[in-house]
Amino acid sequence: MDQDADMDFGGPAQVFGGQEDTRAPDTNRRLLDLVFVQDCTGSQGSYITSATKNIREICAHIYESGRLQEQGDLRVGLVAFRDHPPQDHTYVTRNFGFTSDVGKVHEQLSGLYASGGGDGPEAVTAALVDALNMDWRQDAARMVVLIADAPPHGIGEFGDGFDEGSPDGFDPLQVARQFANRGITLFFVACEPALSGYLYATDFYKAITTITSGLMLPLTTADLLAHAIVGSVLENLDMERLVLEVGQAVAERVQGNHQSVDDVARELHERLLLRNESTKKVVIESIYRETPESASNVEAFCNADTLKQARPFLQKVSGSRFTEKYAQMRQRGYTPYSHTYVPATPPRSPTLSRSLSPRATPSSPPRKVVQDFASYGVASGTSVFGTSVAPSPFSLAGGKAAFGSIRNTKPRGGGFDDDDDDDDDDNFGPGKQRVQLKDGSVTLEQARRIAIQSVMRNGGGM
Repeated sequence: MDQDADMDFGGPAQVFGGQEDTRAPDTNRRLLDLVFVQDCTGSQGSYITSATKNIREICAHIYESGRLQEQGDLRVGLVAFRDHPPQDHTYVTRNFGFTSDVGKVHEQLSGLYASGGGDGPEAVTAALVDALNMDWRQDAARMVVLIADAPPHGIGEFGDGFDEGSPDGFDPLQVARQFANRGITLFFVACEPALSGYLYATDFYKAITTITSGLMLPLTTADLLAHAIVGSVLENLDMERLVLEVGQAVAERVQGNHQSVDDVARELHERLLLRNESTKKVVIESIYRETPESASNVEAFCNADTLKQARPFLQKVSGSRFTEKYAQMRQRGYTPYSHTYVPATPPRSPTLSRSLSPRATPSSPPRKVVQDFASYGVASGTSVFGTSVAPSPFSLAGGKAAFGSIRNTKPRGGGFDDDDDDDDDDNFGPGKQRVQLKDGSVTLEQARRIAIQSVMRNGGGM
């Protein structure tokens, strides 16, 4: 990197030529448009039930923890989907639009039920198109949370009733890139172990969350759905603030100066560390075994313009997709989460990746656990924060942080953990899946996601 390029950054308070955000964090106005895209086929009953039971508390916690000021600052949308006929004759999608009335969202979810579906793949692409075309606010952070256990049509699965792709003519890889260009981040809740029963579904979803700079969140129980959603939203709000601040300068570095995304991300990471920038991060242990075939498939999906282009390069994964630990625990009849796992750095970005250099190992200071969402870890009426907060327009928690009332099927005591040590396997036994929300310095993986989002939003392509 030449000296002149390095001089463009300014000091720690001026990152990538952007102006320092001097607004007080407690009064920093934020808007959030959040869309849930929910699979409503026969296997999704427990996830629909969990979302319905917890939607009020989810919104309350986002409102109170995300520093939103007014009820209208948070809008929630819902898109339900099943499949195209003749695989399913009920509906393909149902788009309920945006609303700031959480009671209305609860009513909408209450009217959903799991049924039908036909072949394995579902109308995922049609549902994502519905979400893409909603009336997103220009100045709001934009998020889609997709909850499913099946792939879209056309990725090469056995028995696909629409093997050539979605019958509406849309391609999910192209839709994902439109998400990224419009600043919509996709988080995918992978309902396991069903999803990994497919040949390529896991790799496909890793790819489209990479394209949109989101995350793939593997869950083996619907009990943790609410925690995974809230953790993802709060992390994304922090990330959005940084993208808005440095995005244009980052894009100029990559597009104008022809620097690699990885080089720019590493320097951005260093600058943010010097500024003592703090972000939240949702942390879920991975259940997936890393294989060369899977990595190659993810790269194939990322590099292709369409599913048709990707399919000739897809490889079957040898053996189980699950880690040995998870496979053994499944045989014993319980879920084996007992320690946290920071998601790995996403695979190389496609068209952007022509200039990518080998990644450095992330080296950020330890992040403090601010919320430990053990599957059975929050007693009814208990504040996970351990502090009182002012009631909000959404709050049902009686003046306490709203996660105390998120419903778990088997409450078993306090869930707050202030231990900085990630290696605490001995503290958790069988059946205790764990999701954590950590607070600490920006990680290199987050800096890279910021860089990719910045390029995509400023006219770049993947």
